[in-house]
Amino acid sequence: MRAGADRGERRTLVLSAFPAEADAVRSHTTLEPDPVVVADRRHFYLGAIAGKKVIVAMTGIGLVNAVDTTEAALARFARGSSNEIGAVVFSGVAGGASRTSIADVAVPARWTLDHGTTFHPVDPAMLATAEKLSAALESVAGRIDLRRRPRIVVGGDGCSWDNNNGVAFPCIPNGGDVFGCQPRRAPDRSLKYTGNFRQAAGRWLRSALISNLNIVSTADPAYDATDMETAAAQAVADAHGVPFLGIRAITDGPGDPLHLPGFPFQFFCYKRIAANNAARVTAAFLQSWGGL
Repeated sequence: MRAGADRGERRTLVLSAFPAEADAVRSHTTLEPDPVVVADRRHFYLGAIAGKKVIVAMTGIGLVNAVDTTEAALARFARGSSNEIGAVVFSGVAGGASRTSIADVAVPARWTLDHGTTFHPVDPAMLATAEKLSAALESVAGRIDLRRRPRIVVGGDGCSWDNNNGVAFPCIPNGGDVFGCQPRRAPDRSLKYTGNFRQAAGRWLRSALISNLNIVSTADPAYDATDMETAAAQAVADAHGVPFLGIRAITDGPGDPLHLPGFPFQFFCYKRIAANNAARVTAAFLQSWGGL
């Protein structure tokens, strides 16, 4: 094994679920001259954040997409290969609860995929770095003024789940900054790109549409962050022995100056400011972390 492949080219895989989250990460990313790598129909982008080498990717919404994209990345950029992945960070948004308010950024110490029956801790060295972070978080966006300073909340628990009955949530070609198939700032963005739509739409409509019509808040007072991907990506990273950290900013939960009626109204109102804050903390983390 070449020493350069083992150490010099190791990168952090930075994942996000949907275009608005991925575009927020992309705003901190300096891409390489030839940045696009396609593996298993998924697009990965090589670059650097805060001077640290990264691979940026959008998983798509839900547990299955998170698992499939993380598996594809760790297979393509395996140990000993060029651009080997040395750690995984998930940057995105989530529902919040008692300790976290809208636009706060949660960095849970452990995650559950089974509503608290079992928990899996994140990498302790990565968490220790997160505990020391400071970042200028957004509190004003357009006409939205939170009238308070968002916080970074490190520790506590996170939970991931979805209503998709074990099938992949399909992206929608040209479906905007939530349901679209590519980040809007992707260097290879194409209006013809359909992502997993053809593979997933039929099965999702047959198996998961009805359960997803029952829209409820993702916020749960037992957790600082509740989302649809992080713990699933962590399970893959853990299985490969790769350090993992989840960074999630709050879109729905306490601290709403507009007093909107929960999810999905809060989500669509605050998704951009939350995604930007998650990406800012991700960039601050990468700048501070010396793990690779």
